[in-house]
Amino acid sequence: MRLNKGCKVDFRDCIRCILKNIGATIMGVKPAELRNIRFNNSKIWDRCKSTILAYDQIKMIELNEKVNRKQVLFYHEAALDQQLRKAEVLEFLKKHGYPQKYNLKSYLDFLVKRLRSNEFPHEIGIFFGYPLKDVLGFMGYSDLKVTHSKEWKIYGDKSISLLQQKRFEMARDYFNKRIDRAEEIEQLYNVV
Repeated sequence: MRLNKGCKVDFRDCIRCILKNIGATIMGVKPAELRNIRFNNSKIWDRCKSTILAYDQIKMIELNEKVNRKQVLFYHEAALDQQLRKAEVLEFLKKHGYPQKYNLKSYLDFLVKRLRSNEFPHEIGIFFGYPLKDVLGFMGYSDLKVTHSKEWKIYGDKSISLLQQKRFEMARDYFNKRIDRAEEIEQLYNVV
């Protein structure tokens, strides 16, 4: 997903744009986000990174850099670790080549390797906090039919998936309202 405004204007506009798009992740409700970030000034991007990384639960991995654009995986360390430790998730990921012994860093390294390859890792939906049934359906490992589409395609019973989507939306809305009222965006951890 692209941040349409990009980091073109100044630091304040850039950081607000990024934060509004990853608010659910900063709140720990959505484990991870993959974003394309455009920027015209690398100093602004460096300042944005420093501001985001000042909140110790948020980490980022920069991927696939092109002229004035980076693909960035943002993740909430504790939320992602909790998501990946689920027994059914671990079993699925191990069957798809992830290390047999779970370690957050090794799983992220494996995902990043896949992201940098020519084949997109559709299992990334698990890292984003999407229900496993929807990831399985999207990857063609389930007979469930698409029953709804919003942030992701929902397969089979939509109640669990819509509840998860609602949790993401509520976290974004809450975070965005706090960001809009924040005087000092550099103190991100005070907003959370």
